Amino acid sequence: MIGLIIAVFLIPMLVFTAMPNMFFGFGNSDAEEVMDMTRKAMAVGGAYMSLEAFESTQVDAVVTGIVNQVENEGQRVDRVIVHSSFDEDDLLWMIAINSVAFEQDLNAMSVESIWGLSYSSLKKRFRFGLLGETETTLEISFESFDPEVTMEELGFDEEAKSWASVLHDILEKSDALHSYSEHYKPAQPSYNGDMPTAYGGPVEHGGEFQNDIDNSRFVDPVHKNNHDLAVFAIQAWENNWGYVWGTFGNVLTGSLLRYKLEQYPEGVGNFESFIRDNWLGRRTVDCVGLIKAYGWYNPDTGMMDYASNGMSDLGADQMFYATAESGPIDTMPEIEGLAVWKSGHIGVYIGGGYVIEAMGTMYGVVRTEVAGRGWEGWCKIPFISYGT
Repeated sequence: MIGLIIAVFLIPMLVFTAMPNMFFGFGNSDAEEVMDMTRKAMAVGGAYMSLEAFESTQVDAVVTGIVNQVENEGQRVDRVIVHSSFDEDDLLWMIAINSVAFEQDLNAMSVESIWGLSYSSLKKRFRFGLLGETETTLEISFESFDPEVTMEELGFDEEAKSWASVLHDILEKSDALHSYSEHYKPAQPSYNGDMPTAYGGPVEHGGEFQNDIDNSRFVDPVHKNNHDLAVFAIQAWENNWGYVWGTFGNVLTGSLLRYKLEQYPEGVGNFESFIRDNWLGRRTVDCVGLIKAYGWYNPDTGMMDYASNGMSDLGADQMFYATAESGPIDTMPEIEGLAVWKSGHIGVYIGGGYVIEAMGTMYGVVRTEVAGRGWEGWCKIPFISYGT
């Protein structure tokens, strides 16, 4: 039992501190091996830290998808009311259960596995009602997270349940979430966008805005690939899509904006007048939302179906950390549909030295040059098939 407790204790600390050489004596290991393990730990730890702000990340994205779905079906929505009770103890149980489910193996543990587990446990229901005599409300409720039910659904035996319980208690007593949260801030989402303060190149806007997506321009509308990602991003730029935090390509309706204003009174509320004047009624995204919009795009309906087509709900840094193939920006190959990345921000390389990016609320989706923009690295986006 002592050995079990030691093993249970060390791996979470590895996940939270991302220092495998300290805990596992990798001092003599190949530097690339240490970097790879550190990167995986960063990805997992960043995903955990994002779950701490559960209502403003995953719940928010689910709500956004539901609102777009019901409005697309012709149902008027005047107000959105959300009930969610996910708290810090739920997060500790989520970390413990995920760690046991993957036997503390960082090679098996991933951002996708964490999001997959949390999404499968995110049981929701919604109903319509009237507020007063005129307002139609969409009320969305998320059931309380039940660790016992989740462990049963995962097929945990009594030993695995005990393991998860011990891990939960250790994480709680060590105060790991607060002790290491600052370390993972770069891997958590930010709704500020990325202003071109140190960029002297052109910031180009597209033409007249429209919301149609032309499937005929895709090589393969059904299977997600790098060529069509570039085409999709170019269309978003040509059609002058807007930027609103937490959106991923569906049309920004009045009810959805109202919900966003309540959810983010500063990040969205500070730009309310500009958003109403410029982005209301248009397709909108945030930086990583541009990529998720393509990943979740359903060519049959024209809608973006949340977490569909095998693409998890990842933030910009999480997407970079989760990739299997990446490098410094000066080593980027000439392949359209690669992602270009810097801390907290991501864009789509379209070839010829140009990037399409959702830059920020005041800019929307724009075209910029790779050179001078401050990009730190490139990567192949998970869940996208890459050719040449």
